[in-house]
Amino acid sequence: MRKAVNLNLFKGFVIGRDSVVISHLQYADDTLCIGEASVENLWTLKAILRGFEMTSGLKVNFWKSGLSGVNVSPTFLEMACTFLNCRIGSIPFKYLGLPIGANPKRLATWEPLLEHLRGRLGSWRNKHISLGGRIVMINAVLNAIPIFYLSFMKMPVTVRKLVVRIQREFLWGGVRGGNKINWVKWSVVCKKKCNGGLGVRDVRIVNLSLLAKWRWRFLQPGRPLWKVVLMAKYGNHISQEVDWSGVRIPIVASNWWKDICSLDKAVESKNWLADSIGRKLGNGLDTKFWTTKWMGNAPLALLFPRLFSLSNHKEGMVADFSEVVGEARVWSFSWRRVLFRWEEDLVVRLREILAPTIFSFESDKWVWILEEEGIFSVNSAYNFLLEEFDLDIVLDSDGREVLEHIWHSPAPSKVIAFSWQLLLDRIPTRGNLVLRGIPLSDVPWECVGCAGKMETSIHLFLFCPAAMLVWSEIFKWLGVLVIIPPSLSSLFEVMWGLSNNKKIRKGYLMIWHATLWSIWKVRNASLFVNGSFNPKGIAEDIKILSWKWSLARVKMSPCMFYEWTWDPGDCLRR
Repeated sequence: MRKAVNLNLFKGFVIGRDSVVISHLQYADDTLCIGEASVENLWTLKAILRGFEMTSGLKVNFWKSGLSGVNVSPTFLEMACTFLNCRIGSIPFKYLGLPIGANPKRLATWEPLLEHLRGRLGSWRNKHISLGGRIVMINAVLNAIPIFYLSFMKMPVTVRKLVVRIQREFLWGGVRGGNKINWVKWSVVCKKKCNGGLGVRDVRIVNLSLLAKWRWRFLQPGRPLWKVVLMAKYGNHISQEVDWSGVRIPIVASNWWKDICSLDKAVESKNWLADSIGRKLGNGLDTKFWTTKWMGNAPLALLFPRLFSLSNHKEGMVADFSEVVGEARVWSFSWRRVLFRWEEDLVVRLREILAPTIFSFESDKWVWILEEEGIFSVNSAYNFLLEEFDLDIVLDSDGREVLEHIWHSPAPSKVIAFSWQLLLDRIPTRGNLVLRGIPLSDVPWECVGCAGKMETSIHLFLFCPAAMLVWSEIFKWLGVLVIIPPSLSSLFEVMWGLSNNKKIRKGYLMIWHATLWSIWKVRNASLFVNGSFNPKGIAEDIKILSWKWSLARVKMSPCMFYEWTWDPGDCLRR
């Protein structure tokens, strides 16, 4: 094909001011031939395909091949398909899994992705998965969907809302279309666990982080075909500049290009991409002295606009302004006129800023400031954007510290997820159900452990006389005497501070989880199967449950149950 283009036998598609010719794209056995709609091209294409068959011994399946035209008359297209013995194709069409020629703003373009999500998260079997399992599955499915959709196209708001709706329904209901209460705001669910969330990936931020990788790839050395095409169409600045905030976007630019250019505005009041990319100076041969951000947080042209306007070498490289005199390196400048005294003071300040500059024999390169290695990663971009968009304050600093620690426990994930929900006061106690307007058949506010008291989270798990007896039994078992604190977070801190040993701390955290879980299970049994709220019985259940959890997590030196009931700290220390 290249030889045919060089011999002017096949005319490809010409792009941009540099007249870049695209005649074919090929990946594995998927091939796109691109050219003008002419009879000469049809003859050449047929000859090339026939030559391929004769040379390789392979046969081209023309019926599986398609011919599509842009601004081509139906008559010519039908004639061409008859000539090549292939079917008439349509636009958009799929190539390497992406819909080529589709409008990313339309819902139909994203329907395959939505169907994939519905199929993975909407199964009836998922309703039997615990909350902890659903958390893991949501992230696993999001990572398993065709991620190239998100890395190439910006997801419209409508599509993003549909994706979040599917995820939210699955998290709280287990099945699609279930009318369940969404106990925690989705923006909180997407927070990091250390900030009070569940660590579920925010699809909007994932999308922005993946698109940002294109901006990083523009700056890397080399001239791959896709980069050459974009430079020919939109200018060489895309491989030389970090800050695109002042770049004019052509009216005829593609939706994809507009989305790439708009990444600078993803975070209000700052150009996060330009601030996250820096220039590491090597020999200074490829870094513009005035207009590139290589010294400090802004280009020298912005820090010293007066000197920049007077310079004779506005496009000069860093190496052009520096020379070695003896064993020292000095900075030299060329001005278009003699400087005033106050302008000379600016030069002195400029030299002071440049004094720490160190040259090397390596080439200059761009570095990603958010990573120690200086190489862009989607994860670092995601974490940065998550912090920028994280405006909801879930708890105070002490509460967030507790929420961070509760996940480092050998307790089952469903139990830890319940404790997280409880600390946020987002469990279906009678008080919370009444607040949400859920009608109850019996007295809507009465606690199952003590008649006449409203069943709130803090009361049921801490201030109820029966719950206080349970905690007293647990602390007696641990061999300590404490005054019950006023909150569950404070109670967690008390148990966390009972030992400095890391293993014992994790074990006490597991017992804390087991206590909350057991109280909740007994509460449900009292409501729905006429069970009894027996503090001593609950304490025994906690010992059995925590012992089983410890056996499941400890591979070496398991302890017997009588040892566990006698001294759990000794068992945990092993």
